[in-house]
Amino acid sequence: MLDSFTLYFASIAIMVVMTLLNFLTWRTNKQISGTLLYIFYPILLLGSVIGFTLVGDTHNLVIISAASSMMFAASIVHCLSLSQFLNYHGIGFKLLCSVTAFCTVMLGYYTFFDPSLHERVIASDIQHIAEAGFLLFIFIKYARKPYPNGSIVYITILTLVALSFIGRSLFMDNIEQKNLLVNGWFSSLLFLNGVIAPMFYAAGMALLCNERREQHLNKLADKAQKDLEIRGLFLSTISHEIRTPLNGILGSAQLVMNQTSDTRNKAYCEAIINSAESLNLLVDKVLDYASLDQSDEALYEEDVEFKTWLNNLCLLLSPMAEQKQLKFELIYNIPEQACYYCDQQKLRQIIINLVGNAIKFTDHGTVKIQVDLVLEKQLEHTIKISVKDSGPGIENDEIAYLTEPYVQSSAGKEKGGTGLGLAITSRLLEKLSSRLEIASQLGTGSVFSFTVTFTLGELSLVEQRHQTKDYLTGLDVLLVEDLDLNQKIAIEFMADDEHKIKLAKDGKSAIELMQAHHFDVVLLDMNLPDLTGQEVLKRLKRIDHKNQRTPVLAFTASLSPDEVKEYLELGIKDIVGKPIKHEKLRQALSDSQSNQTASIAVELIDTLYDKTAAETLTSSFSEDEVSSIYNEFVLSARNKLIRCQKLIDQQPEQCIKLLHRQASTALQLGFNRYGIELKKIERRLLEKKPHNDMLDEALDLWQRSLEQYLKFVRGQLE
Repeated sequence: MLDSFTLYFASIAIMVVMTLLNFLTWRTNKQISGTLLYIFYPILLLGSVIGFTLVGDTHNLVIISAASSMMFAASIVHCLSLSQFLNYHGIGFKLLCSVTAFCTVMLGYYTFFDPSLHERVIASDIQHIAEAGFLLFIFIKYARKPYPNGSIVYITILTLVALSFIGRSLFMDNIEQKNLLVNGWFSSLLFLNGVIAPMFYAAGMALLCNERREQHLNKLADKAQKDLEIRGLFLSTISHEIRTPLNGILGSAQLVMNQTSDTRNKAYCEAIINSAESLNLLVDKVLDYASLDQSDEALYEEDVEFKTWLNNLCLLLSPMAEQKQLKFELIYNIPEQACYYCDQQKLRQIIINLVGNAIKFTDHGTVKIQVDLVLEKQLEHTIKISVKDSGPGIENDEIAYLTEPYVQSSAGKEKGGTGLGLAITSRLLEKLSSRLEIASQLGTGSVFSFTVTFTLGELSLVEQRHQTKDYLTGLDVLLVEDLDLNQKIAIEFMADDEHKIKLAKDGKSAIELMQAHHFDVVLLDMNLPDLTGQEVLKRLKRIDHKNQRTPVLAFTASLSPDEVKEYLELGIKDIVGKPIKHEKLRQALSDSQSNQTASIAVELIDTLYDKTAAETLTSSFSEDEVSSIYNEFVLSARNKLIRCQKLIDQQPEQCIKLLHRQASTALQLGFNRYGIELKKIERRLLEKKPHNDMLDEALDLWQRSLEQYLKFVRGQLE
């Protein structure tokens, strides 16, 4: 038999502890309804228990009445606080209050008018059963799903309490006051309701608050994710909206600059063009940065032959350095045949960003990439990649903020830019579990470095690679091309085969480079801004240069029978047709060093839109860049055709240049029929033949091509 007096004192101690726990729960969750009121539940119960303890064996009706009233009040507070927490406003609470009022009247009657201990116990039991029943109802119906853990605690203890009080009300015999404290039903229920239940209730409320807090955090996370998606959609949409007028600004400024002979007006036009191009760059960088916020993809790790991969990347970057007459070198201090598993796309973007910055801010001297082995383990290497330049350096107080978006150093503000390059690099390094380290000295230069750990790959791949090649590598190539898109694709393809590339954007630069350097092969665009390819070859025949015997490959989309015949008569070794295909370019470069007969056939599918064109671009550009290229072309194509219609009679030369660039890009992007049609119009204008309504037909052809492209895009999204 449990000692009732001991249980009373244990219950008092538990109530004090519950009050403290409820107070601490409220302090942590002040914003949650019901937590403040819940503090008063154990306080009222404490008063009730103290009252019953004071009564003891006596029969003080006033104290008994006061203690019972406090117990009923505690019950109401308990139910009201949980109703507020669960935001319950149903009729159940009113019914409970009615039952409690009835039990209070019943208790008063059997205390003062018709004293009966058994009936008072029954009244108390009915009220406890009603309380437990009401709370079980709201927890089962309203709390079980949103608060599973807290609900389990409450439902468990409330079920025990309800069954116990039902059992006592049904099976307890008539008892007298003097036997009350030794009665088994009384002591058992005092232990359950005064000791066990308060511990469950305190733990249950803490669990409910934790689950409510977790729900709130999840809602905030969902909202943040939706905000990111909305921001990304907004940036994507607004960028497209910005690019359309930008294209108009660029085109109009170029048109005015080409038509005017006033030096001052030309300077103004150049300022407009530079500003528009800077704005375009900013839009691209903002989209790149926003995509990192939205992107949560896992690393795509591949087995990479690191030195070969890095050499190819340097071949891609070296033309930019050479144009500024900078010395560009790679210092490689790790095992020659090292293979690593790494996400080469992210690593490539990081290095390109860092080297691009170094070249941009360095006017004289060198730019170096240095790779050092920091730590060697059995299955992994930790390497440090550093990009060093001899630029102006960075102030110490500026270094800490350079990886923040839109923040630039003093030199950066002078050179222009978006202030996003290093922020994007820093975010990419976080995905590789690394970070960017910056060291700089004014007047001497800067070092941007990071340390990464790679798992070792299969070293045998290095041996197999060179045994399976059936094409030439490592040629010195002069690429003469004015269109940025074609430049990037061609350089990427040739860098894969370790060719060393120098770049010329016009005929005059090409001639100067051929006078200064010897090349193994020349890739010559036949339609340049200043000279045609034919004119370049004719001028070379009249001057001394170092490439008298160097094979020249025509790099062109102009492939009519008459044009091909003209190329061959001028001594062209072979023809690399546009759009550029990797295998065609590779084979032409290999064949240029042999006596093999040229293969000038160019396979071009007769279709409105060739979906394989995008696959070619993805080998040289990221998905976002490919999307940006297509968006810019699609959004501006119609406007450019309309501009051609205005230029075709008054300014045919400008119209020819615009048609040439549009045709070349259209073919590279897979709009084959449209590109071919533009080439036909360009040819007729060059030959000064009637063009009639060919541009109107091209406009109609573009509309059908666009419909085919959009149909393909919708199919990809489904």
